[in-house]
Amino acid sequence: MKRSFEKWMITQEQKKPNTAYQYAQSINKVSNHYSTYSQQNVDLFRLLDIELLRSIKEDYSLNGRFSDFGSKGNGTIRNAVATFYRYRKEWEMGSDSEDLLITSVEDEEEPINSDDNTVFNFSYERDLQSSMILQVESLFPGYQIYGEGTLEGVEYCINGKRIDLLLEHQVSKELLAVELKAGTADFKVFGQIAMYLALLAEKFPETESKGVIVCGEVDYSLAMACKMSDKVSLKTYEMLLVLNDYN
Repeated sequence: MKRSFEKWMITQEQKKPNTAYQYAQSINKVSNHYSTYSQQNVDLFRLLDIELLRSIKEDYSLNGRFSDFGSKGNGTIRNAVATFYRYRKEWEMGSDSEDLLITSVEDEEEPINSDDNTVFNFSYERDLQSSMILQVESLFPGYQIYGEGTLEGVEYCINGKRIDLLLEHQVSKELLAVELKAGTADFKVFGQIAMYLALLAEKFPETESKGVIVCGEVDYSLAMACKMSDKVSLKTYEMLLVLNDYN
């Protein structure tokens, strides 16, 4: 159900993939927190009792008994539970509890493919983006996020398109469009970033723009495409796993 919840938020409520991922993660945190304080084993993603879910939503609201926990992350926890309740209410209108349980089990057991894989990649790319934002100075020496202070360069919008990360050189003011891809990136990504560079050149004709594709693996087709331009470079990433104690 977790992946279904993420897809629903993206398609039905037009939430950004990063927000959808954070909300889904927050539901797991609420499950653990509520289980601890209620002395019951409660997994919200498997909870069929909509009235109990409504009660839990109230517990984490501004005036609820767990309002302090609900206010964590500037209210992310509270908003996540309220959003999940809306999702479940919609489920109640469209299917019965047995169907919901079957969907929940299938979400956990079926291999990731097609649309599920898209949501997974969205989530992973948002994690990668978040890590990169915190390490811009070390990963891209001399550059800063465009619109420093306002973070305008994060998911920079231009002509209805979104650049994952737009950086600006602190001295030359050269722009660097960063495109993030989880897993393997192929030649299509080159076309995507080439379009971004064209849009930037049109909007900032006096400023030089370059691009960099950051991905897990480079497909041969992408490597060949990038050889045709010195404006686009390729980089691969490695993620460091860090374990944190849950509070």
